[in-house]
Amino acid sequence: MARIGLSFDHPRIRVFPAVRPAELAGFTTLGTRGCFLSHKSVLEQTLSAGERSVIICEDDLDFAPDFLSRLPAVLDIMGREAWDFFYAGYTSVQIGDLVGPEANIFRLPPNHPVLCSHFYIIRGQAIADFHDYLSVILSRPAGHPDGGPMHYDGAINHFRASRPDLVTLAILPTLGSQRSSRTDVHALRWFDRTPLVRDAVQFLRKAKRQ
Repeated sequence: MARIGLSFDHPRIRVFPAVRPAELAGFTTLGTRGCFLSHKSVLEQTLSAGERSVIICEDDLDFAPDFLSRLPAVLDIMGREAWDFFYAGYTSVQIGDLVGPEANIFRLPPNHPVLCSHFYIIRGQAIADFHDYLSVILSRPAGHPDGGPMHYDGAINHFRASRPDLVTLAILPTLGSQRSSRTDVHALRWFDRTPLVRDAVQFLRKAKRQ
């Protein structure tokens, strides 16, 4: 935050304490459910505050080294284009029509799946519509043909595919990436479970980030 001229004391920045569920409730792991519920809760807070847009950043986000130098062109394109979702940090190939060649921003097809949800923006009526869609997902059993409990990035993909009227923009290279850290949504690998080894791995991750 400090590197891009912000801080957690900024009046427009909110830190959301992660949801830690006690039961799976149809999800594959507690972390998967916690991630899903956390993002959904942020959308609820956005709606309750009457905000028309929200930038959501997960706690393992690192802004791109050239974030500030690219930002003016990005904001110019976002200001002149109509859009509902904007992927600033994600995993995917480039696909779709360019709408801002100067910043390499393109329009993702509705049925094109994207991995990760560590840095994205949603605005307008899409906030309420997506929140309602998440509520419907939670009401269904696991394995439901229309989509039951699932990973949060998968829920975004399902929603986008069901709403081809919505416009999703994305940028490459991304404006932020996920730094190396122990997963909260998948089963831990052996080196994150084994005593002593997991401590060494954590040290190496910190060294890599530095």
